[in-house]
Amino acid sequence: MRATNLKSSMPRGTQQGFVLVVALILLLVLTILGLAAAQSTSLEERMAGNYRNHTLAFQAAEAGIRAAESCLSAGTAACSGFSSNTNGVYLFIPGTPPPPSSATTPLWNVPGFWSTAGNTLGYLNAGASSFPNVASQPQILIEEMPPVAQPGGNIGTQQYGGGAPGIQLYRITVLGTGGDNSANVMLQAIFQP
Repeated sequence: MRATNLKSSMPRGTQQGFVLVVALILLLVLTILGLAAAQSTSLEERMAGNYRNHTLAFQAAEAGIRAAESCLSAGTAACSGFSSNTNGVYLFIPGTPPPPSSATTPLWNVPGFWSTAGNTLGYLNAGASSFPNVASQPQILIEEMPPVAQPGGNIGTQQYGGGAPGIQLYRITVLGTGGDNSANVMLQAIFQP
């Protein structure tokens, strides 16, 4: 048997460095894939944070509605005095602009209503404890609606002293804020104590 020479048949001077070029191209592709994955992860993290912020605002608004319902059911002083039209409790008269509105725009849509002191009932004033992890506590607006007739009854008859008394309803509107001021949720409920 004859020994074969395992050395390359190509002389050293003619090698072009092809392996180096392939390795650099693969390294570039891997870098691009890594950057794309990092960017995708960053986007997903921001989306999760925004979702958490919105969920927190929604939970705060729901807690505000429950606090207002408890306040109305208990007859707390903070949830009475609707004729004064201040501090978050208002008497709703159809066709009449409620203060501070100058038109028949609903209070919750009046520009600056939620940010003006004394317009809303505070979450803590409604008898609730502090809602955790929010930028600001829920703000509550309670409107005493006109009475409605009992099922099968007539509200007109009741106004003249006859028939069954009307059912008293309240419209509760709550503005909840998330972990920062970028997420706000407004919920509304009709409540019968």
